[in-house]
Amino acid sequence: MQAVIGPDPAVALAAARQWFATQDIDSAGFAEHRLLMAVAARFGQALGDLPAYPRLAGLQRMLWTKARMALREVQPPLAQIAGAGIPVMLLKGAARLAVNPEDQRSRISHDTDILVAPSHFARALDILTTHRWQPSTGESALCLTARLATTRAVNLFYGHFGDIDLHQWGYGPNTALSAVEAALWQNAQARRFLDIPVLVPAPEDRIALALSSSALDAHTHSDWLVDCARVLTQERVDSARLVSILKQADLGPQARVALSYLGDCIGIAVPGLSDLQAQRPGWQRSVATVLQMKPRGDWTTLSRLARGVAKQARKMADTATPVVRAPWLRGRLGMLATGWQGRALSPVMSPIDLGQLQPGQYRIDLALAVDLPGVRRRLELELNQTDSHVTRLRARTLLRRKGWCGLRFSGQITVAESGALWLESRPSKALRGADQAESKRYAALQIQLLSATIRPLRLKAG
Repeated sequence: MQAVIGPDPAVALAAARQWFATQDIDSAGFAEHRLLMAVAARFGQALGDLPAYPRLAGLQRMLWTKARMALREVQPPLAQIAGAGIPVMLLKGAARLAVNPEDQRSRISHDTDILVAPSHFARALDILTTHRWQPSTGESALCLTARLATTRAVNLFYGHFGDIDLHQWGYGPNTALSAVEAALWQNAQARRFLDIPVLVPAPEDRIALALSSSALDAHTHSDWLVDCARVLTQERVDSARLVSILKQADLGPQARVALSYLGDCIGIAVPGLSDLQAQRPGWQRSVATVLQMKPRGDWTTLSRLARGVAKQARKMADTATPVVRAPWLRGRLGMLATGWQGRALSPVMSPIDLGQLQPGQYRIDLALAVDLPGVRRRLELELNQTDSHVTRLRARTLLRRKGWCGLRFSGQITVAESGALWLESRPSKALRGADQAESKRYAALQIQLLSATIRPLRLKAG
């Protein structure tokens, strides 16, 4: 980190040389690659005498090329969303590149984070899915739309490199955050990105959002900390507003750890640091925060277990507010009777037409045959209509079953519109250039319908 963001160039260069003298670049993981790209951009030929320099230069070219190819995929839908009159705010790495285009060689951004207001979220998502961007979860666009009201962000893929995280809240959906969320939009700054008019958060918000999104998973990468350092060293930061945002968004504990590191260990001037350090959030919160921000290399068996407990407690607190989730039915796997092929009502295909229904509540019983690939995995299916999602159908095989097996689903469903009901097999996540092993674990499975009983319980009048 000192080599990437240290304010003294001589000290930073010495830190870079020390790393190359003691570490093997070929053993570095992707988190280190992201920092090494920044080191290469900062010092360039000043490291040219090192044996690892050709490898470093090649790594930088490779990562930069992938990032540019990802941005090339993002440009058309981003232009379409902005062209539809939807204000688009860039977050994280994309925001940094919009403010400082020269950082493209030092900041990897394989995914692009964009924020739209909740009132525009469904429309922006529709633009993306209409142009064949697929949810990374593998679910259909109809299923995704059914849970939009409480979905903070959606990750979508396109082709080999396109990767967009579409957000509808910067800080979160809680009512307590409504004031800081409104101020985020009010203080945003206009920029151009890929020749498209966009907004970027104010410097104080960029620091706070980096802490909000990444600080408690700091072991995965350090881009967020480098982004904070970049803002602190190159832009004017209103210390009073920064401290106010951190307090309103309840980000004080992680801000104290991260910004104290930048100020006390790296030597960067941090406005408002003394005010943050004077705050005392309580020992339990402080310990949980430090555990979750601890670098992976410093984990012990005990701290790993304690970190897991702290992370689960945080997730439970985050989901304390009731969340509307897309409904689903659990399936049961079993044996197939002899001669089941003769009972099949459909060929090996998906989707399968289950007939015409009127709006109302129904009891549904499905008997299917599914071709299992011989690995432990989730099975994902959906019931949809032309313009609406009905329910997800889920099962799990914990045994390495291979070949055709029976699969049954029973339960109540609610149909919102008149028309055909379709059964569709779905992948359990979006696949991009997957190998055979990954396809076995996640690809949509072949299914055949053996029987379907759909009995009305209560139909809507009209």
